[in-house]
Amino acid sequence: MSQGQAPKNVQARIGKQVMLPWSKAIEIALKSIRVRFWRSMITMSSIILAIAFLMSIWTSTAIRAALDTGPQARIDAIAAKRADIRATLEKAQGAHTKAQLEELYASDLAAARRTKERAIRENERPLASATTDEAKKLKKTIEALSAELAPDRSLELLRNYLNDERQRIEAVKGKLDPILLQERGGHEAEAKEHPAPKGKDAAPPAKAAGGPLSSFLGYMTPTDKWLAILALLVCFVGIVNAMFMTVQERFREIGTMKCLGALDAFIVKIFLIESAILGFIGTLFGVAIGLILSVGRQTYHYGWPTLDYFPPGSVLTAALSAAVIGLVLSVLAAIFPARKAARMEPVAAMRIEE
Repeated sequence: MSQGQAPKNVQARIGKQVMLPWSKAIEIALKSIRVRFWRSMITMSSIILAIAFLMSIWTSTAIRAALDTGPQARIDAIAAKRADIRATLEKAQGAHTKAQLEELYASDLAAARRTKERAIRENERPLASATTDEAKKLKKTIEALSAELAPDRSLELLRNYLNDERQRIEAVKGKLDPILLQERGGHEAEAKEHPAPKGKDAAPPAKAAGGPLSSFLGYMTPTDKWLAILALLVCFVGIVNAMFMTVQERFREIGTMKCLGALDAFIVKIFLIESAILGFIGTLFGVAIGLILSVGRQTYHYGWPTLDYFPPGSVLTAALSAAVIGLVLSVLAAIFPARKAARMEPVAAMRIEE
């Protein structure tokens, strides 16, 4: 046989390497999770606990930021509305017309009318069993409330409603501010030495620049940040450890697959898919658990204003960020164990006793 023919014969004896599709890798990864269900649950539990802890910290921070800025923002909005109404009633130059204001603040006007109608019903309820004198007083009250609902008095009705809303929000703010100031810690002494102005001269709390993510990250204390980093570190180390244990348990399986012609890339693909599935499911559970626990704790601590000023934008941003972080950490933590499994020699893997 000439030297020129040797490469052709060798090439003829070497079969074409078969690249298995992603669907097969996903099927094997799911089967592995089912076979090692409780081991997979232990791996997933570390992800759930870490992401739940992270989500709880971020949700609590977002709620505190909303409670710190929300009431003052509503007070400022009410002040602007009252200024528009005053300008219209005084017929100032450039002011809105009565019809324009009614259309502009239609939701507030509707709420004001509902409040008066509710008050009328509450006074009508005891009217049947009231004495003559009590009935007269109730009727006068009902007539006064009904008169305020007259179409020509809509702006006065709206102004009175906004005044009541401002007083209610200021009362809520007065209860929340001491708690928030105490929780911020370290700023209480400074606040006593330099008290913030109140009333009309009060300036709204400074808002963090940027989007919802930066708005609540700016309110995180150094302790919260370190705890969040620690939670992510524990999650990363836990996943790496669990994936290493999974690799050790599956030495013979890996050796068998490589003897059957599985490529290194396919072995890596299986482990990464398995880790990604566990990370995705664990992250979803972690986000849900952290959100529920945090909202429950903040509601118990601050009361119903937690729900009134609940920041959906910031919380959604926190949930998406936690989900992405959990998924990325799960995949990154599995890369090194997966590469170690793929580089194993088939004979060495088959020789190891389980």
